[in-house]
Amino acid sequence: MPNWQTLLATGLASLCLNAPAFGADAPLYDDAPLHYIGSVEFKPDAGAMGAGWTVIVKEPDLDTIDFALNSAFGTAIVSGPGVQALTTRLDPQFDGAVRLYSIDLTPSMNGSDRVVKFAYGGPLFPEELTLPINTLNANKIELTVDSFWFPFDARFETDLTADLNIRIDGDWSAVGVGAVYRTPRGYRFAQDAPALDIAFSLLSNSVKVMADGYVIHDARTEPGAKMTELSAALEGCTTYLNALSGPAGPLPQASVIVTDRPEGGYSRGTLIALTDIENEDEEGLHQFICHELAHYWSKANAGGPENWINEGIADYLANMAIRDAMGTDVFDARMARYSEQLSGEALPPIWSPDLTERPPYLIMYRAAPMVLQALEQRMGEVAFATFMQRVMIDRVRTTPDLLALVEALSSAETRDWFEAQLAE
Repeated sequence: MPNWQTLLATGLASLCLNAPAFGADAPLYDDAPLHYIGSVEFKPDAGAMGAGWTVIVKEPDLDTIDFALNSAFGTAIVSGPGVQALTTRLDPQFDGAVRLYSIDLTPSMNGSDRVVKFAYGGPLFPEELTLPINTLNANKIELTVDSFWFPFDARFETDLTADLNIRIDGDWSAVGVGAVYRTPRGYRFAQDAPALDIAFSLLSNSVKVMADGYVIHDARTEPGAKMTELSAALEGCTTYLNALSGPAGPLPQASVIVTDRPEGGYSRGTLIALTDIENEDEEGLHQFICHELAHYWSKANAGGPENWINEGIADYLANMAIRDAMGTDVFDARMARYSEQLSGEALPPIWSPDLTERPPYLIMYRAAPMVLQALEQRMGEVAFATFMQRVMIDRVRTTPDLLALVEALSSAETRDWFEAQLAE
């Protein structure tokens, strides 16, 4: 195993923190509070990585910022002209698995950006994961914020853009959010649209299926099962959501990874990681794909009580797509099953102003879709479709904003009724 602290001190930090930027073909990055410029070198056989980041903080009124980083790396090297003072501590919320870096920022002069730099390295997963949603080994590198592999704004709701240079030996397929470029030593990811995460996968062995609107990477040990059904679901869901979203669309090209694991699927915009689909039926696969694609428009804070908006709306959009593709009887049967699953359960409200915790599963994936069904029945399908399109256009983040939209497109009476339904 390399001595990563020595490697950082003797060259990797310099390599990463001074990586060349894009040339004349540089992508145009949308405005976001944070922009990350980074370089990462992977050693898959050792399960290790070294990384350096320049984080540009674009919020001139921000005095302090906390970053969360996997504590397996030890203590990162933190520097940069934007750092006035620094303290670090293990975060008890994550049982010591995450280290917090609390930074007092230098004052912004006339609204100028502040720059913070990180360098760190080592094995990302010293202990074997029980559910390896994130992986770093010789077969696959799959990284999301779930492993805190990069310094993540601990507010858990800040959009970012990213320009990431990856160095890795060998032949890999790269899948990410935004544009992916091949380089002499690896890959470059340009995440030009604001998002909450920097997520990507590198696959050493996969079967690729390409079509208009999507690319499927089948990374299963025995690939091939249910690929026809998956392609049909992707085409149907993309067509439906693009039509409904209007000016909020169309969806960018989706990149889908099919894995062997039994659970732990997720979506990062149009990067979708699926669990093994071999035993999925057509209806379940259609619902899952539509749900994950619908998250392209999700912007509420996923770590708190507003996450019912993300999951409830994505789930109900998926059920609307099923109704469109498979008929009202299938839709009604699904919603009846939701009702049965809620029967007899003692649950908190879907939302009220005093809630502080992330809602439980049954609230987000069962009660929230059902209250949206009730709203659709009250407003009517046509008016409700307009409402959902506005939710997608506005990328609604909070329940008060959602309630204001209900009132604007229906009435104050309907808004009050809906708020009461959420608080039950």
